[in-house]
Amino acid sequence: MENENLPEKINQTLEELWLLLETKERTYTNFQLNNQQYTLLTLIIRHPSSTPTELAEKMNITKSAISQQLVKLEMEGYIYRKQHSEDKRTFSVELGEKGWLYKKEMEKFMQQVSEKYYASLSPEELTNFLSALQKLTKVIDKL
Repeated sequence: MENENLPEKINQTLEELWLLLETKERTYTNFQLNNQQYTLLTLIIRHPSSTPTELAEKMNITKSAISQQLVKLEMEGYIYRKQHSEDKRTFSVELGEKGWLYKKEMEKFMQQVSEKYYASLSPEELTNFLSALQKLTKVIDKL
């Protein structure tokens, strides 16, 4: 393997891994979500009580695009909007009943993935891999 092709091969492998994980997860959970809804729900799970503006910034899309997806997710029971007690003009996004079911299914899926990781890789390999990924994330974030 030539050194000048390593970054390209790393990026391709990361893309393939992401696609594989997403495909396996969707098969496992069997929720009918589009890519933006999947990403949005994941963000809401990881950052509870976020505002639509905060979610739009994290996804790097317009507030209008977020609003459209939130309306769909709310109609399906994945989320609900909670008005802030201090500022009545703003609201946070919270998980609805179906959102909690989605979160539980995701946790079960991630548990299975974790078990596969531990069955195939040593704790040292996992630690080194995580460290390398975190460094790559910082490098890409500085672009």
